[in-house]
Amino acid sequence: MIRVGSVPYLNAKPMVDWFHTPDCDSPVEITYAVPSRLAEMLREGSLDVANVSIFETLQNPDLVLIPNISISACGAVKSVRLFSKKPLEEIQSVALDTSSLTSNALLRILLKEQFGITPCYQHHAPDLYAMLEKHDAGLIIGDLKLFDGLPETIVYDLGQGWHDLTQLPFVYAAWSARRECVSAEMCAVLRRAMDWGNAHLEELAATWAERWNLPPDLAHDYLVHVMDYRLSPLQLEGLRLYQQKCVEHGLIAERNPLQIFEV
Repeated sequence: MIRVGSVPYLNAKPMVDWFHTPDCDSPVEITYAVPSRLAEMLREGSLDVANVSIFETLQNPDLVLIPNISISACGAVKSVRLFSKKPLEEIQSVALDTSSLTSNALLRILLKEQFGITPCYQHHAPDLYAMLEKHDAGLIIGDLKLFDGLPETIVYDLGQGWHDLTQLPFVYAAWSARRECVSAEMCAVLRRAMDWGNAHLEELAATWAERWNLPPDLAHDYLVHVMDYRLSPLQLEGLRLYQQKCVEHGLIAERNPLQIFEV
């Protein structure tokens, strides 16, 4: 039995929905939780592998990346955004989504390097209206229902910000396994799930748009055109640059070599 953890967001559905089909013949126990909780569960040993925030993989030397699969985007990602009541260069306080690890660190990097600011940051439950009552801006991840933004807010897409800064794609999450649990069999199971998902992107977009009351065209564009599930050399370049910047900004203590399992 492989104990698998997954985020409950649309972008992960192509990676995990195979596990809920009759086609799945692999013994898997799947748990859904927000990225920050998945990181805790991996550390506790209650999961073997999870599509966890890449930030956790960079700071936890006990995790090993599964090759060739990620949750990435090149440019605007549309589900990781900062909503601000002020021009970005004037922001003084930011509420950070407690669900997030990777995007919280990414925002700190982008606001410093793109806008020259280091605002006051405070973690907050992902309620944008409550965030903006007390702060100039709020970071929300994984909520496509906010596709229109809010009146009188500036919407800053972190994926676009990263691409503008580096000209590279950004890796938000990947399958990361506990070192003592990773195996070629695990990699093969996750690869089969991903292959099934890639073959059913349009169907998954339609299914989850209906279940979650999302605009069908938005869900389709997101899964088919925005998301990239590879972990290519270019994505690894972007990932290593993010790791470097996390160290430079004091967000992780040291730059450990990325550990990628060799099948």
